[in-house]
Amino acid sequence: MPCICPQCAQHARTLGLAEPPATRAILRRAFKGTAKLWHPDRFEGDPVRRLEAEERFKQIQIASRELAEHLENPAAWALEPAFTPPAAPAAPPIFFANAPGCFVAPDFSPIAERIIAAHVREPDRALALVDLSGPGTPPGSLRQYILITVHGILVRDALQIVSLLWYADLGEVRFVDSRRDGRLGLWRTVLERLSRTEQKFTLEIFRRNGTLFHSIAGQVDDSVKKVIYNFLQQKRAQPHP
Repeated sequence: MPCICPQCAQHARTLGLAEPPATRAILRRAFKGTAKLWHPDRFEGDPVRRLEAEERFKQIQIASRELAEHLENPAAWALEPAFTPPAAPAAPPIFFANAPGCFVAPDFSPIAERIIAAHVREPDRALALVDLSGPGTPPGSLRQYILITVHGILVRDALQIVSLLWYADLGEVRFVDSRRDGRLGLWRTVLERLSRTEQKFTLEIFRRNGTLFHSIAGQVDDSVKKVIYNFLQQKRAQPHP
């Protein structure tokens, strides 16, 4: 019996399915087809396309794994209150020093306000929103973003997939030096030149079970990643129910 929760519907679309798969055989076929289509090795000669493929391949793996889990126990997952946040302690302050594409409550742009209205419900409250659209997109378009709230973080990625992580499920947060022997890899060098921002570090955000939730590399300046890193480390140190 397929799970009919919103998360499964989203994962099904990631695998090119109109609805969540009813059997593991259907799931396996969908995974193999999309994984072959978006395997990063197919784009070895195109750094920009390879970056997109890496993001898609990551989402395909997540979708396959979580669909398999939901297929195993659809009732428990379907009844899970996906957008009902638990109580949370007071949030630490966030300050981006007027960095481009960064908004902090209550000074959100009209586009940011619409995004917040679509995703945030009481008793949750938006604290900050950062544009992750990267180079080549109109400033302030917010096609990709990370939304930081009192209770969790929400990310819209390059595939327009929206993912949510409550702080109660927040695992390790890493601020990783992306350079090897003082040099960036090819695709990171391309992104740094296009965005005209320093891209020495990558911010990696993990779930409590050790799986990668999201990584931020060439989309924003390192100083912005550091602010998000410090905020999440403070949230990790707070007790959660």
